[in-house]
Amino acid sequence: MERRSFVKAAAGASTITGAPAILAQKNPNDRLQVAVIGVGTRGIYLLERVQECPNTDIHTICDLYDGNIARAAKTAFNKKAQTSKEWEKVVTSKDIDAVVIATPDFWHAAMAIRAAENKKHIYVEKGLCRTLAEAKAIRKAVRDNKVTLQLGHHQNSDPTFIKARELYQSGRLGKVCLARTYIDRTNPWPEWQFYTAYDITKVPDGANAQRIDWERFQENSSVKANFDVERFFRWRCWWEYGTGIAGDLMSHQWDGVNLILGMGIPETVMTQGDKYFWKADREVPDMWHVLFDYPKRELAVNFACTFHNRHHGTNTYIFGRDATIEVASNFCRLYNAEWKPEVAAKWMQARKEAAAAGRDPDLAAVEPDYALKKGELEVTGHQRDWVDCIRSGQTPRCGMDRAFEEAVTIVMSVDSYFKERKVKWDPVSEEIV
Repeated sequence: MERRSFVKAAAGASTITGAPAILAQKNPNDRLQVAVIGVGTRGIYLLERVQECPNTDIHTICDLYDGNIARAAKTAFNKKAQTSKEWEKVVTSKDIDAVVIATPDFWHAAMAIRAAENKKHIYVEKGLCRTLAEAKAIRKAVRDNKVTLQLGHHQNSDPTFIKARELYQSGRLGKVCLARTYIDRTNPWPEWQFYTAYDITKVPDGANAQRIDWERFQENSSVKANFDVERFFRWRCWWEYGTGIAGDLMSHQWDGVNLILGMGIPETVMTQGDKYFWKADREVPDMWHVLFDYPKRELAVNFACTFHNRHHGTNTYIFGRDATIEVASNFCRLYNAEWKPEVAAKWMQARKEAAAAGRDPDLAAVEPDYALKKGELEVTGHQRDWVDCIRSGQTPRCGMDRAFEEAVTIVMSVDSYFKERKVKWDPVSEEIV
């Protein structure tokens, strides 16, 4: 198939073909030349964060939609950043040291593997990939070529989750048998109905077949379809492009628990999901409930998600015998166990005070025994951690091993859904049974 030629996104932007060598050396202490592949809703944010890292330039912008390319070219500090619609040429360019992959999930594996084979360091958005075979292939390419991979689970760089891990490792919780996490979302419109930005809920003017390379978009898809602007922007709604809630939201919440507890790939997974409310605009379920079991650790992890109500929003609980952690992106709290007499007395007092003040005693609350204060723990950003590790040779916070654990867990959840049964992980053969 003939590849489309490079396009110019803005005045002054050039193409990769014939570009001068930017780096005289490949010493990681030289300026890092980064390509961003996919500069849509998430990719434009990653471009902004990466270019803020010291000694780091956005060398190339790659996307299939002219509107995304133009916006990214305007956003990039480097006004001479090159533009392309051909990712294959981007990852093989000798002028590029590292790539950020923020494309739909069904392209992650092909791009990450080719990038690794060409000695490019990789930042890839979650979920890592769609299949177990892809996860193994990415891991092999990264290991064989000794490149640095960071998976885009930002909770690994959230002070709240890092503090939660410290609290767990301190032993204050006692024996932990259960972690419960959920993320409930809804709007007046269906979830995942956004175009180029989370607050844009209608197709942008000019997002048409003349400005979107639809043939290239679906080259790696198992299902070939005529041009469909909805599939291009709202790809998460179809199985051939992603893994639905599993790869989008479940992976975030499970990975946050894995950061804290370090429990790794589940021994067994059981999934229940279906389309209960939003039915007309998707193949994938809008409800996803998963049980991850670790019997050797006497630990269960639960995930729940719905797209029709957001009363409780997002939260993660780590339940220990002696204390409980409650953590999200903006808070980390620890509560001593309510069964302890001294804690039970606090709750009784809070209920009495609420009743005396004419308030519902069932809504009475007790202050946590610990709450992370703003500025108490400073942590570098997730993209900065990746860049720093490229230069130092250290392992990123969500490096290849953690990324593989995430990928396997996603696949197990989806397999369980389709097989309508519990699935098991065989750590010896590294197969799902």
